[in-house]
Amino acid sequence: MGLSTTFWIQFLGVIFGLGMMYFTFVKFKRKEITKTELMIWFTGWILLVVIAIIPFALDSIIAPLRFYRRLDFFVVIGFFVLLGLGFFNYSSVKRMERKLEQFVRQDALQKVEKK
Repeated sequence: MGLSTTFWIQFLGVIFGLGMMYFTFVKFKRKEITKTELMIWFTGWILLVVIAIIPFALDSIIAPLRFYRRLDFFVVIGFFVLLGLGFFNYSSVKRMERKLEQFVRQDALQKVEKK
């Protein structure tokens, strides 16, 4: 008798969560992320591992929302998260573009004044 598909999905979820915890910790050690960011990401990865191990823990949230399957719930939440991260990414890039433009203008003006 082979292992069920559910087992493999749970197993991959746990492995992925633990792997991402490791990479997040490495980024923290390299000082690429702050301690606050480390805690936020670790919370997310731990939540992922717990939900992978105990998926029925979400049934009290899913049932009142009338989702037929857990997967439907995760797909909807996934879209929300991706849209939110996309907007955050867009906002960050725009902010950085404005700062870079301002820096380049100031640098150009300083070079003109030195001549």
